[in-house]
Amino acid sequence: MAIKDLLVAYDGNEASEKALEFALKMADKYGAMVTGIKVNSPPKFDSHVRRWMSEDILQGLREAQQEASAAIKEKFDAHIKRSGFTGETGWLVEEGQPDIMLARSARFFDLLLIGQFETIFKADRQRTVDPKELLLRAGKPVIIVPKNYNCRDFKENAAVAWDGSRFAARALTDAMQILETKKTLELLVTEEHQTDDGHVVSRMPGLNLVEHLQRHGVTAIETKLDLVGKTMGEAILAHCANTDPDVLVMGAYGRGSFSAALFGSTTRTILEHQNVPVLLSH
Repeated sequence: MAIKDLLVAYDGNEASEKALEFALKMADKYGAMVTGIKVNSPPKFDSHVRRWMSEDILQGLREAQQEASAAIKEKFDAHIKRSGFTGETGWLVEEGQPDIMLARSARFFDLLLIGQFETIFKADRQRTVDPKELLLRAGKPVIIVPKNYNCRDFKENAAVAWDGSRFAARALTDAMQILETKKTLELLVTEEHQTDDGHVVSRMPGLNLVEHLQRHGVTAIETKLDLVGKTMGEAILAHCANTDPDVLVMGAYGRGSFSAALFGSTTRTILEHQNVPVLLSH
Protein backbone atom coordinates (compact mmCIF):
# COMPACT_ATOMS: atom_id res chain seq x y z
CA MET A 1 0.00 0.00 0.00
CA ALA A 2 1.42 3.39 -1.00
CA ILE A 3 2.23 6.05 1.59
CA LYS A 4 -0.54 8.63 1.44
CA ASP A 5 -1.28 9.67 5.02
CA LEU A 6 1.37 10.93 7.47
CA LEU A 7 0.81 11.89 11.11
CA VAL A 8 3.34 14.19 12.80
CA ALA A 9 3.55 14.70 16.56
CA TYR A 10 4.04 18.45 16.79
CA ASP A 11 4.38 20.73 19.80
CA GLY A 12 6.56 23.46 18.34
CA ASN A 13 9.88 22.44 19.90
CA GLU A 14 13.10 21.83 17.97
CA ALA A 15 12.63 18.06 17.72
CA SER A 16 9.06 18.30 16.43
CA GLU A 17 10.14 20.94 13.88
CA LYS A 18 12.63 18.43 12.46
CA ALA A 19 9.96 15.72 12.38
CA LEU A 20 7.64 18.05 10.45
CA GLU A 21 10.40 19.04 8.04
CA PHE A 22 11.16 15.38 7.32
CA ALA A 23 7.44 14.59 6.95
CA LEU A 24 7.05 17.34 4.35
CA LYS A 25 9.95 15.87 2.35
CA MET A 26 8.21 12.48 2.45
CA ALA A 27 4.85 13.99 1.54
CA ASP A 28 6.37 15.73 -1.48
CA LYS A 29 7.84 12.46 -2.68
CA TYR A 30 4.81 10.25 -2.13
CA GLY A 31 2.00 12.74 -2.73
CA ALA A 32 0.83 12.29 0.86
CA MET A 33 -1.25 14.36 3.24
CA VAL A 34 0.45 15.67 6.39
CA THR A 35 -1.56 15.93 9.60
CA GLY A 36 -0.11 17.49 12.72
CA ILE A 37 -1.26 16.36 16.14
CA LYS A 38 -0.90 18.08 19.50
CA VAL A 39 -1.79 16.07 22.59
CA ASN A 40 -2.66 18.01 25.72
CA SER A 41 -2.14 16.25 29.01
CA PRO A 42 -5.07 16.83 31.37
CA PRO A 43 -4.08 18.98 34.36
CA LYS A 44 -3.21 16.98 37.44
CA PHE A 45 -3.98 18.18 40.94
CA ASP A 46 -3.80 16.61 44.33
CA SER A 47 -7.29 15.70 45.51
CA HIS A 48 -7.24 18.27 48.33
CA VAL A 49 -6.23 21.01 45.88
CA ARG A 50 -8.84 20.02 43.29
CA ARG A 51 -11.57 20.12 45.92
CA TRP A 52 -11.04 23.85 46.48
CA MET A 53 -10.75 24.88 42.82
CA SER A 54 -13.78 26.68 41.43
CA GLU A 55 -15.25 25.95 38.03
CA ASP A 56 -14.11 29.40 36.90
CA ILE A 57 -10.49 28.49 37.64
CA LEU A 58 -10.79 25.17 35.82
CA GLN A 59 -12.41 26.89 32.84
CA GLY A 60 -9.58 29.42 32.80
CA LEU A 61 -7.03 26.60 32.70
CA ARG A 62 -8.86 24.94 29.81
CA GLU A 63 -8.99 28.21 27.87
CA ALA A 64 -5.27 28.81 28.45
CA GLN A 65 -4.52 25.33 27.09
CA GLN A 66 -6.70 25.98 24.05
CA GLU A 67 -4.87 29.25 23.40
CA ALA A 68 -1.51 27.48 23.67
CA SER A 69 -2.68 24.82 21.19
CA ALA A 70 -3.85 27.52 18.78
CA ALA A 71 -0.44 29.21 18.97
CA ILE A 72 1.27 25.91 18.18
CA LYS A 73 -1.04 25.37 15.21
CA GLU A 74 -0.06 28.83 13.92
CA LYS A 75 3.59 27.79 14.17
CA PHE A 76 2.78 24.52 12.36
CA ASP A 77 1.00 26.40 9.56
CA ALA A 78 3.82 28.94 9.28
CA HIS A 79 6.43 26.18 8.93
CA ILE A 80 4.45 24.57 6.13
CA LYS A 81 4.00 27.90 4.34
CA ARG A 82 7.74 28.65 4.51
CA SER A 83 8.55 25.21 3.14
CA GLY A 84 6.53 25.82 -0.01
CA PHE A 85 4.60 22.58 0.47
CA THR A 86 1.37 22.72 -1.53
CA GLY A 87 -0.17 19.38 -0.60
CA GLU A 88 -3.05 18.68 1.72
CA THR A 89 -2.56 19.24 5.46
CA GLY A 90 -4.60 18.77 8.60
CA TRP A 91 -4.48 19.44 12.32
CA LEU A 92 -5.69 17.48 15.35
CA VAL A 93 -5.79 18.31 19.05
CA GLU A 94 -6.38 15.48 21.50
CA GLU A 95 -6.40 15.31 25.28
CA GLY A 96 -4.98 12.45 27.30
CA GLN A 97 -1.75 10.67 28.09
CA PRO A 98 0.47 11.65 25.13
CA ASP A 99 2.02 8.28 24.31
CA ILE A 100 -1.32 6.48 24.45
CA MET A 101 -3.18 9.11 22.43
CA LEU A 102 -0.41 9.25 19.80
CA ALA A 103 -0.47 5.46 19.52
CA ARG A 104 -4.26 5.36 19.10
CA SER A 105 -4.18 8.14 16.52
CA ALA A 106 -1.32 6.54 14.56
CA ARG A 107 -3.54 3.55 13.74
CA PHE A 108 -5.53 5.74 11.34
CA PHE A 109 -2.44 6.76 9.32
CA ASP A 110 0.36 5.08 7.37
CA LEU A 111 3.18 6.34 9.56
CA LEU A 112 3.74 8.39 12.70
CA LEU A 113 6.68 10.79 12.70
CA ILE A 114 8.01 12.19 15.95
CA GLY A 115 11.06 14.12 17.10
CA GLN A 116 13.87 12.47 19.01
CA PHE A 117 12.98 11.30 22.52
CA GLU A 118 15.15 13.66 24.54
CA THR A 119 14.33 12.47 28.05
CA ILE A 120 13.98 8.70 27.82
CA PHE A 121 17.38 8.00 29.36
CA LYS A 122 17.49 10.90 31.82
CA ALA A 123 15.83 9.81 35.02
CA ASP A 124 15.96 13.32 36.49
CA ARG A 125 13.85 14.81 33.70
CA GLN A 126 10.10 14.51 33.23
CA ARG A 127 9.10 12.68 30.09
CA THR A 128 5.92 13.43 28.20
CA VAL A 129 6.02 10.44 25.82
CA ASP A 130 7.08 6.96 26.85
CA PRO A 131 8.44 5.40 23.65
CA LYS A 132 7.86 1.87 24.95
CA GLU A 133 4.16 2.58 25.38
CA LEU A 134 3.99 4.34 22.05
CA LEU A 135 5.62 1.54 20.06
CA LEU A 136 3.83 -1.27 21.86
CA ARG A 137 0.40 0.27 21.32
CA ALA A 138 0.62 1.95 17.91
CA GLY A 139 0.49 -1.05 15.58
CA LYS A 140 2.09 1.15 12.91
CA PRO A 141 5.73 2.00 12.18
CA VAL A 142 7.15 5.11 13.82
CA ILE A 143 9.90 7.30 12.37
CA ILE A 144 12.00 9.16 14.96
CA VAL A 145 13.90 12.17 13.59
CA PRO A 146 17.00 13.51 15.39
CA LYS A 147 16.54 16.98 16.81
CA ASN A 148 19.78 18.16 15.17
CA TYR A 149 19.10 16.48 11.81
CA ASN A 150 19.91 18.46 8.68
CA CYS A 151 16.94 17.65 6.45
CA ARG A 152 17.99 17.31 2.83
CA ASP A 153 16.68 15.95 -0.43
CA PHE A 154 16.50 12.17 -0.38
CA LYS A 155 19.50 10.31 -1.80
CA GLU A 156 17.20 7.29 -2.22
CA ASN A 157 19.32 5.03 -0.05
CA ALA A 158 18.36 3.23 3.13
CA ALA A 159 19.84 0.86 5.68
CA VAL A 160 18.27 -2.04 7.56
CA ALA A 161 19.74 -3.42 10.76
CA TRP A 162 19.28 -7.13 10.08
CA ASP A 163 19.92 -9.85 12.66
CA GLY A 164 17.35 -12.41 11.54
CA SER A 165 15.12 -11.81 14.57
CA ARG A 166 11.33 -11.57 14.56
CA PHE A 167 11.61 -7.87 15.38
CA ALA A 168 13.91 -7.18 12.42
CA ALA A 169 11.60 -9.10 10.08
CA ARG A 170 8.58 -7.14 11.31
CA ALA A 171 10.36 -3.83 10.75
CA LEU A 172 11.50 -4.86 7.28
CA THR A 173 7.94 -5.75 6.27
CA ASP A 174 6.51 -2.55 7.73
CA ALA A 175 9.11 -0.47 5.89
CA MET A 176 8.67 -2.08 2.46
CA GLN A 177 6.39 0.73 1.26
CA ILE A 178 9.43 3.00 1.70
CA LEU A 179 12.20 0.58 0.74
CA GLU A 180 10.56 -0.31 -2.58
CA THR A 181 11.08 3.31 -3.66
CA LYS A 182 14.80 3.41 -2.83
CA LYS A 183 17.58 2.93 -5.36
CA THR A 184 19.88 1.12 -2.93
CA LEU A 185 19.48 -0.66 0.36
CA GLU A 186 22.20 -1.82 2.71
CA LEU A 187 21.55 -4.80 4.95
CA LEU A 188 23.75 -4.26 7.99
CA VAL A 189 24.75 -7.73 9.15
CA THR A 190 27.32 -9.72 11.09
CA GLU A 191 28.31 -13.33 10.64
CA GLU A 192 26.78 -14.17 13.98
CA HIS A 193 24.94 -11.90 16.35
CA GLN A 194 23.53 -12.28 19.83
CA THR A 195 20.26 -10.38 19.99
CA ASP A 196 19.17 -8.45 23.06
CA ASP A 197 16.93 -11.33 24.13
CA GLY A 198 19.97 -13.59 24.39
CA HIS A 199 19.44 -15.65 21.23
CA VAL A 200 22.29 -16.19 18.81
CA VAL A 201 21.28 -15.66 15.18
CA SER A 202 23.60 -16.96 12.49
CA ARG A 203 23.41 -17.39 8.71
CA MET A 204 20.77 -19.87 7.56
CA PRO A 205 21.79 -21.93 4.49
CA GLY A 206 19.40 -21.66 1.56
CA LEU A 207 17.78 -18.46 2.74
CA ASN A 208 18.80 -15.29 0.96
CA LEU A 209 17.29 -11.95 1.96
CA VAL A 210 18.96 -10.10 -0.92
CA GLU A 211 17.17 -12.33 -3.43
CA HIS A 212 13.88 -11.87 -1.57
CA LEU A 213 14.22 -8.08 -1.80
CA GLN A 214 15.15 -8.28 -5.48
CA ARG A 215 11.78 -9.90 -6.12
CA HIS A 216 10.26 -6.71 -4.76
CA GLY A 217 12.39 -4.60 -7.08
CA VAL A 218 14.74 -3.53 -4.29
CA THR A 219 18.47 -3.49 -5.04
CA ALA A 220 20.07 -4.66 -1.79
CA ILE A 221 23.62 -5.39 -0.73
CA GLU A 222 24.94 -6.92 2.45
CA THR A 223 27.38 -4.86 4.49
CA LYS A 224 29.24 -6.58 7.28
CA LEU A 225 29.59 -4.28 10.27
CA ASP A 226 32.93 -3.75 11.93
CA LEU A 227 32.41 -4.75 15.57
CA VAL A 228 36.04 -4.39 16.65
CA GLY A 229 35.97 -2.34 19.83
CA LYS A 230 32.29 -1.47 19.35
CA THR A 231 28.91 -2.66 20.50
CA MET A 232 26.32 -3.45 17.85
CA GLY A 233 24.60 -0.11 18.39
CA GLU A 234 27.88 1.80 18.14
CA ALA A 235 28.79 -0.03 14.92
CA ILE A 236 25.43 0.84 13.34
CA LEU A 237 25.78 4.50 14.33
CA ALA A 238 29.33 4.67 12.98
CA HIS A 239 28.20 3.19 9.67
CA CYS A 240 25.30 5.65 9.40
CA ALA A 241 27.65 8.55 10.15
CA ASN A 242 29.79 7.49 7.17
CA THR A 243 27.01 6.68 4.69
CA ASP A 244 24.16 9.03 5.75
CA PRO A 245 21.17 6.89 4.67
CA ASP A 246 17.77 8.54 4.25
CA VAL A 247 16.44 6.24 6.95
CA LEU A 248 17.63 3.41 9.18
CA VAL A 249 15.10 0.60 9.60
CA MET A 250 15.30 -1.60 12.68
CA GLY A 251 13.16 -3.69 14.94
CA ALA A 252 12.53 -2.52 18.47
CA TYR A 253 13.82 -5.63 20.15
CA GLY A 254 14.49 -6.46 23.75
CA ARG A 255 15.64 -8.66 26.57
CA GLY A 256 12.98 -11.33 26.55
CA SER A 257 10.52 -9.90 29.06
CA PHE A 258 7.47 -8.15 27.66
CA SER A 259 7.94 -5.03 29.75
CA ALA A 260 11.49 -4.57 28.46
CA ALA A 261 10.79 -5.78 24.94
CA LEU A 262 11.54 -2.49 23.26
CA PHE A 263 14.70 -1.21 24.84
CA GLY A 264 17.50 -3.69 24.70
CA SER A 265 20.98 -2.29 24.57
CA THR A 266 21.14 -1.84 20.78
CA THR A 267 17.83 0.02 20.49
CA ARG A 268 18.74 2.17 23.48
CA THR A 269 22.12 3.13 22.01
CA ILE A 270 20.61 4.00 18.63
CA LEU A 271 17.85 6.20 20.02
CA GLU A 272 20.08 7.93 22.54
CA HIS A 273 22.67 8.91 19.92
CA GLN A 274 20.80 8.64 16.61
CA ASN A 275 22.31 10.56 13.69
CA VAL A 276 19.74 9.66 11.00
CA PRO A 277 15.96 9.18 11.00
CA VAL A 278 15.10 5.75 12.42
CA LEU A 279 12.04 3.71 11.48
CA LEU A 280 11.11 1.47 14.39
CA SER A 281 8.50 -1.25 14.40
CA HIS A 282 7.36 -3.83 16.92
